[in-house]
Amino acid sequence: MGYPRLASFKTAEALRKYLHASDIALTLDDELPPPERLALARPIEVGRVRVGNRFCILPMEGWDGTAEGAPGDLTRRRWRHFGISGAKLIWGGEAVAVRADGRANPHQLLMTPRTQGAIAALRTELVDAHR
Repeated sequence: MGYPRLASFKTAEALRKYLHASDIALTLDDELPPPERLALARPIEVGRVRVGNRFCILPMEGWDGTAEGAPGDLTRRRWRHFGISGAKLIWGGEAVAVRADGRANPHQLLMTPRTQGAIAALRTELVDAHR
């Protein structure tokens, strides 16, 4: 059984009709309330750090590094999109092997003197995209 992608519904009414036809008891608003009324848009204090909203990204291993273990185009694209997303907390970082024989797959990032700068640049790319 296949399910339609949420992005395939171009209006709230189209999604509402699908939910009704599928006997899914879920209501939705036609418009979002202003940001100050959205719980996830509100800042939160985490210890002594104020996080600008409650959206968080937990980067995982994307299997898209180069054979040498540097970030590939898709890795950098994913991190740019993290920045563009508006999430204010990036929890951790990309899974990176510290030994070649410890890689989960041949395209996992690998921390070596040759790849260290490119891996560190992921954060810079994320922050620049966020700005």
